[in-house]
Amino acid sequence: MLNRLSGMNVSSRISMKGSHYYFSRLNEEQKQIYKSMLSGIRTYSKEVKLPARPINEISTIFNYILLDNPMIFYASSFNQSSDLYKKKCTLAPEYKYTCREVNEKANTIKTYLQVFETVKAKSDNDKELYVHDYCLNHFSYDSTFSDYSHSVLGPVFSKTAVCEGIANFVKLAFDYLGMKSLIVSGKATTPNNDPRMENHAWNIVRVDGKLYHLDVTFDMTLKDKVNRYDYFNLPDEDIKQDHIIIDDLPVCKTTGADYYSQYSLVVHDLTGLESFIGRNLKAGNKSIVFRLVGIPYTEDIADKVIQIAQQQYIKIHNKSVAVEVSFNPSQMVFEIYYK
Repeated sequence: MLNRLSGMNVSSRISMKGSHYYFSRLNEEQKQIYKSMLSGIRTYSKEVKLPARPINEISTIFNYILLDNPMIFYASSFNQSSDLYKKKCTLAPEYKYTCREVNEKANTIKTYLQVFETVKAKSDNDKELYVHDYCLNHFSYDSTFSDYSHSVLGPVFSKTAVCEGIANFVKLAFDYLGMKSLIVSGKATTPNNDPRMENHAWNIVRVDGKLYHLDVTFDMTLKDKVNRYDYFNLPDEDIKQDHIIIDDLPVCKTTGADYYSQYSLVVHDLTGLESFIGRNLKAGNKSIVFRLVGIPYTEDIADKVIQIAQQQYIKIHNKSVAVEVSFNPSQMVFEIYYK
């Protein structure tokens, strides 16, 4: 039973068809609760009547709704009261915006998503790459943690967001493009080798029937001279180098589909690195990005890469030049820049 706010009804065609992984994890009774809660939130209900369930179970289902539905950007939390005699409980959602504001923002978001129309008929890989690059080229990480930064409102309205807002936007874009994806809530260390673990959000995406991790936020923070793809289509074993998965999620086991493997930007030894850098210099590239595979991390690995980069430049151009190297030790990705 839904108790709607008088005279208000969220246009809900704001809900968009997409993948609902977290809904699929629930048992049948929990699915019915999920549907009732979602229906109540979509219609901006003041109260939603539910079967009596423990508060932690209701909280989990509420969180699953937010993970599955990025367009529910306006429901922040809820209050719950229980009538144990009648075996019922009442959920009172808390909304961040008025019904009119929600409709206006939802319509703006739906119009904004048309930027992905150009790749709607293309392959999964083309769609994924377009969404990834669009985010890197148009959005930035919000170090001020503004009001919008945790939801899709951040990217759409202020072009900035934290990991949660970016992951929500990425899922919404994939929903629009008809691709299956989900938001992952876990922990991670930053790519600058800071050992501290912090709460983090990223995505798992299905590409041509196979599942991969995609962390657009980390690639966004790594971007300097060129776009970075250190966290594009990673299997579990690679993402776990600097991410902690704290939930029971689908297994991502396919290897060799990461961006650097796809585009022959993987180097297996230092001799091969000499040839790789040489070819790029002859092609006129000033920024060279590659993944070093099969060589264990050592504290002097970046110095060795700089030395080879300088030697190759002298060999080809008969002069020296200043070299910058940025280094992601967790994924063994290097970006060489010749000034």
